[in-house]
Amino acid sequence: MNRSIRSPAAILLFSLTSSTFAAEPAASVLDLYESVQRGASAESKHNKERELRFQSSQQEQQALQREAEQKIAGQETRRSELKTQFDGNETRLAELQTELTRRTGDLGELFGVFRQTADDAQTLLFDSLIMLEHPERQAEIESLASTKEVPSVEEVKKLWELLLQEIALSGQTSTFEHTVVAPDGTSYDASVTRVGLFNIVTGDKYLDHLPETNSIIELARQPIGSFRSTAEQLSSAEPGSTTGFAIDPSRGALLGLLIQSPSLWERIQQGQEVGYAIMLVALIGLIIVLERWFRLSRISSRMKRQLKDLNTISDDNPLGRIMRVFYENEHLDDQELISRKLEQVVIADVADVRKGLPTIKVMAAITPLMGLLGTVTGMIGTFQAITLFGVGDPKLMAGGISQALVTTVQGLVAAIPLLLSHSLLSSQAANLSKIIGEQAAGLMAGKAESIAVKRKEAA
Repeated sequence: MNRSIRSPAAILLFSLTSSTFAAEPAASVLDLYESVQRGASAESKHNKERELRFQSSQQEQQALQREAEQKIAGQETRRSELKTQFDGNETRLAELQTELTRRTGDLGELFGVFRQTADDAQTLLFDSLIMLEHPERQAEIESLASTKEVPSVEEVKKLWELLLQEIALSGQTSTFEHTVVAPDGTSYDASVTRVGLFNIVTGDKYLDHLPETNSIIELARQPIGSFRSTAEQLSSAEPGSTTGFAIDPSRGALLGLLIQSPSLWERIQQGQEVGYAIMLVALIGLIIVLERWFRLSRISSRMKRQLKDLNTISDDNPLGRIMRVFYENEHLDDQELISRKLEQVVIADVADVRKGLPTIKVMAAITPLMGLLGTVTGMIGTFQAITLFGVGDPKLMAGGISQALVTTVQGLVAAIPLLLSHSLLSSQAANLSKIIGEQAAGLMAGKAESIAVKRKEAA
């Protein structure tokens, strides 16, 4: 009876409390009740512990909040103090700035003038040849030019000393050792000579200064020999001695133009084939002129010697040959025959005296025509270049124009001395021919007179 009543109730109560207890089934209703009481008590205790923990956490949060609020209040106070201090500093700074401006006075203008002078001096010293000999000045002038404050007395004095040194050394010639860069890129140490601020040379070579690297390079193209000889004389001159030197007052500009101008041989090359032909004709003509001048001078001196000594007959001159022919045939009474024999000698000697003069005259006449030929050829080449490429690039026309002008000059240069030489030689030949003719005529006149006297005596 008890078992049948207890079992359904136990099953019902177990199903109702299974969500809370996963435990074993209650043995009786009383056990179930006690179990429920224990569970409720434990639940109540757990809830109280949770409540206590929540209350404790709330108090901690409130404490942290109060602490944060206190910190915020402190920072607000600090901000106010700093703002007050900042405003005071701004006011004090304005007062100090006003006081500085008042006390500085002309020092502000001095700073501006110093900076401007230092910048100008920096540019001047960097481009100066003296920087090669005194490279330590570069750091000094850079320091003075980059200053941001009012210069001190020492800085002003240093700038004045640098400018004074530049003025003093610019009027001196100095020799020192330095590295020189050759045109092929190689470097060598050499003794270089600086002439003030104008030129720098070593041996017979002119050098150029590169301010960017404060180095020296050898000019790839040197000026003509006369200028290089003065450079060599200066480099080898003893200290304290005096020598001539060609100075470039433009500090390289005139020297650059000088080395760009073509040399004599380059001018001749611009004439091309026609120019070479003109120079060949001129050379041949000058050789003939020299030969004729030497020949006529020797004939003239021998004839003068013969005129001074008529008793000694020499065959090395026309007068001697005429006199010999005359005296060899003096015994003949046929004046016509003697005259013809003398005329034969005179013609041969006069022809020898005037030999080569027509050739010189022809060469003097054809060289200007050859120059004109070169002019026309050069202009043809110029117009061909214009036809092909237009007039946009003058360098394309420069070759033809150079040939036209150079050949004209070459023709005139060749013709003028040849023409003058021909005139002088012709005058000298005419004078000698006149002497020869006069002497031959004098001998014939004497012979005619002696024949007339003999005929008169015979009659």
